[in-house]
Amino acid sequence: MPRKNTAVVISALFIFLFHSFLSAQQDEETYSPRKVTYLPEYRLQQMFPADVSGNLPWYDMNPFPRFENPYYNKKRILPTDYRQARGEYLLGNFDEFIYFTVGFSQGDALDFDAKDRENMLYLSRIPAMYKTQMSLCLSGSSQEILPWVRDEEQLIKTVETIQDTLKKYNLSGIDLDWEFPRNDEEKEIHLAFIRELKLMTQATGKTLSMAVSRYRLLKEEVYSLPDTIHLMAYDFYGRHSTWEGTLEAVEYMMARFAIPPEKILLGLPFYGRIFDGYSPDYWKKSQSYFEIVRDYAPGPDSDEAGGYFFNGPDTVRKKLNIAAEHTLSGIFIWEIGQDIFTGASLSRVILDYPG
Repeated sequence: MPRKNTAVVISALFIFLFHSFLSAQQDEETYSPRKVTYLPEYRLQQMFPADVSGNLPWYDMNPFPRFENPYYNKKRILPTDYRQARGEYLLGNFDEFIYFTVGFSQGDALDFDAKDRENMLYLSRIPAMYKTQMSLCLSGSSQEILPWVRDEEQLIKTVETIQDTLKKYNLSGIDLDWEFPRNDEEKEIHLAFIRELKLMTQATGKTLSMAVSRYRLLKEEVYSLPDTIHLMAYDFYGRHSTWEGTLEAVEYMMARFAIPPEKILLGLPFYGRIFDGYSPDYWKKSQSYFEIVRDYAPGPDSDEAGGYFFNGPDTVRKKLNIAAEHTLSGIFIWEIGQDIFTGASLSRVILDYPG
C-alpha cells in the first residue's frame, strides 16, 4: 500500500478512535439514571402526616419553612403561603413512584378497597403537579395469584379488571411482583399472565414492569416482554446486597437472558439484615436504614452496624456507578419510607446523582 494511503487510513482511524473516546466520555458524563421508588400503603401516614382524605390543606402538612415554589405561587395554582410537604417534595423529584400494593381477594380479582381508592385519589395530585409518574404494583404469592390466572377465561377477566383500574385512576402502568412461581407449571402460568398484561398495556398506552430475582429464574421468554425489568439485587445469601453481588447479578442476567441494559432497573435496598446461615430464609432480623442510622450512627463508608448488613451512602453511590457503567435504565428503591431524612439520607445520594 502506498505510504500516502497508509497515512490517510491511520489518520482516519485515529480520528474515529478519538471521537469514539469523546463520545464514551460524554455518555458517561451525561448519564442520568431513571429514578423510581416504591411507596407502600402503610407508609402514607409517615410520608404525609395528615388525613389523606384531603380535609387538611396540603400546605399545612409537615412544611418546609424555608422552601417556596414561585412558579405555582405566581400562577396562583396554590396559596401564596404554600410550602411543600415532605412526601410531595421527595416523590415529586423521582421519575416514578409505585403504589405498593394491591393483591388478590377472595371475592374479586383485586383487593382494591376503599382505603386504596382514597389513597389513589390523594396521590394523583403529585403526577398532576410534577413530571413524575404513578404506577400500581400487583403483588402476591403463588397461592394468592394462581386462582385468578390459572384458567384462561378467568385470566382475561383479571387483566380486564387491572385495565379498568389503571384507566380509572390515570395510572402510568402496572408492576407485577409475583414472589415466586415455584415450579415449571407455575412459571408457564406466570408467562401467560405476562403475555396478557403485555397485550393490554400495549393497547392502552400503559407500561408493564416485572420484579425478578437473579436466584429465582423464570421462563426465558418472559424477560423480553415487560418494558422494564426490576432486578431485586438484594436478599442474597450472606451479606445480602453487596457491591460485588450486585455487579454479578446485573452481568449474569444480561448475559443469560440477553436483556438489553435499557430495560433494567437496578434495585437498591433501604434496609439491613442480620445473616443467619441456620435459618431457612438465611436471616434472623431486619431493620430499616432509618433505624440502623438512629441506633448505631454508622459512617457513610460503612455497610455493617450492630450485626446488620446494609448499604450506606458510599455503596449506594458505587451501585449507581454500576448502573452508569452498564448504561442501565436506572434504579429503583425498596422503599422510600425506610430512609432517614437527614444528612445521611440515601435518597439524597440518588437524587443528586450524577453530581
